[in-house]
Amino acid sequence: LYVAFTNGGHYFSLPIQPIKIVGAMADGVTGFAPSIVKPGETFTLSIRAQDRFYNRATGSIPDWQVAKNGEPWLQVEADEAITLTDLSIDEPGTYHLTVSSADGRITGQVNPILVTREERDRIFWGDTHGHSGFAEGIGTPEYFMTWARDDARLDYVTHSEHDIWLDDAEWEVLQQNVRNFTEEGKFAPYLGYEWSVDTTRGGHHNILFRTPDNRERIGAHFYPTLSKLYQGLRNNADPADVVIIPHAHQAGDYRQNDPELEPLIEIMSQHGNFEWFGHLYLQHGHRVGFTAASDNHLSQPGYSAPLGGSLSQRGGLGAVLAPSGTTDAIFDAMKSLRAYATSGERMILDFTVNDVAMGQRGPFARQRAISATIIGTAPINKVTLIKNDAVLWEQSYLDNDEQKLSKKGTFLLSFSSAANPYHPNDNPRGWRGWEGTLEVHNATLDSIEPLDAGFPQQTANASGASANRIVFSTKTRGDSSSYLLKLSGVQRTTRIDFDLVETLESGGAPPFYRPPRRIPAESFSLSIKDLQNGEVGHTQLVDGYMDRAALRQVITDGPREVTISHTDESDKQGDYYFLRVVQANDAMAWSSPIWIGGHDKR
Repeated sequence: LYVAFTNGGHYFSLPIQPIKIVGAMADGVTGFAPSIVKPGETFTLSIRAQDRFYNRATGSIPDWQVAKNGEPWLQVEADEAITLTDLSIDEPGTYHLTVSSADGRITGQVNPILVTREERDRIFWGDTHGHSGFAEGIGTPEYFMTWARDDARLDYVTHSEHDIWLDDAEWEVLQQNVRNFTEEGKFAPYLGYEWSVDTTRGGHHNILFRTPDNRERIGAHFYPTLSKLYQGLRNNADPADVVIIPHAHQAGDYRQNDPELEPLIEIMSQHGNFEWFGHLYLQHGHRVGFTAASDNHLSQPGYSAPLGGSLSQRGGLGAVLAPSGTTDAIFDAMKSLRAYATSGERMILDFTVNDVAMGQRGPFARQRAISATIIGTAPINKVTLIKNDAVLWEQSYLDNDEQKLSKKGTFLLSFSSAANPYHPNDNPRGWRGWEGTLEVHNATLDSIEPLDAGFPQQTANASGASANRIVFSTKTRGDSSSYLLKLSGVQRTTRIDFDLVETLESGGAPPFYRPPRRIPAESFSLSIKDLQNGEVGHTQLVDGYMDRAALRQVITDGPREVTISHTDESDKQGDYYFLRVVQANDAMAWSSPIWIGGHDKR
């Protein structure tokens, strides 16, 4: 034990064990760059070599060849796992950079870069919810911040430990850590913590402070309900210096919202996709924006390896639109709902209604001109425009529009399940497992490939002597998990038979009303002759949840940039609109809503 003295008192705390994680040989590479720059503006490209567990690679690091929109561009010498290179691009346009080793064994990509002369806000990327060994995870606060700044190349971050496990000495460490790592205009860490009560008393909320000095934890021990948390923060801080972000694992109470303190809702993390959570806040009349975070427990904010169990997918990212990357500018963007959420990939999303920006309320107008530009990290699969919780417009970009079935083609096999609570004010449904075998009949299965090979629960392996028979396993929680199937010899009699084994829902926070259910074993077929509008599916009902397996023929080289123009008419005050984007690799993004007419509660 060590003793830390604070304000004349003393606190006993167990030291974090000094374990150093050393990466293995390079198995992958990722690049990070600003999302928006001006022509000729110098920016930094970070190239990070990693092992298969996302750790920095060790040993021999190859030099890198960088291609720009598919054309060779430059070579980068690499002495260490992370290599920084200053670059500029003179001509306006969208640029997709790829990085590869000379032998082609290791390849990766950089987030898209928009080079524009237009005077506009920049996009800044952050993670407002992550843990270290100060709570239930591993790692030191210094490692946490180093990862955020150097490994994930975040613009902003919050080390948000559970208040119920923080003492005053640790709080001082977190305050000093923010001071030490702040680089004004380059890296903005925010002091924060996770207010941790169960869902019956308000659910988990992440608290962020604009600055680290003279801040008190308004903790669950003394402020054990959500209304008391709101009041305690108001009594101890200027509301302009506080951001509260509820999340859905221990679900925040969507019936309550302090409009000055709580501008954003976390709708995605390593725990799953929780768009329903944002819908419930909007249905209750709250003006809130959307963000995403990791809730990573390995001191890996912003670029997180799936952990399994409850944290079974990559972590999300929050984007804010701000004129600069200063501490105040980013914080003000969160306060003003100038934000959007992604499932971890740095898509560029521009969305307006009557020229009103994301998160804002525009004056009433009967005619609503809706515009959007999406620049993806992979081909865009589907864009959905949602109005008042209902789909207003939707467009798929990867469907094979040919009426005649191709003898040889690529098919997308997707599994999906809902994650909303079965009972109001309960915690969300846990992970749904999909395990068993599939077998292709009357065609040849040339290959099957998980869309996210880094997702440890997504597997596909040959079963026995038949190459057409596959043992597979994956999980879903509010999203889809997909495989690409390449088939030849396809005909109308082609079908895929599925034999699913029994699984148990897992990984959710403790429910109060509906315990995790066993998903019964089931056998079914998806037949090519039953394709309608390019898709055939099978729905399995579990307590009213409509879990679904679907198959459709797709094109694989679709557009990475799409522009949307749509007109809506309404006589209603306070209609709200937002976008949902799904890429071909199942990555997702959600804009914050835009309101037309009506008024705020504040």
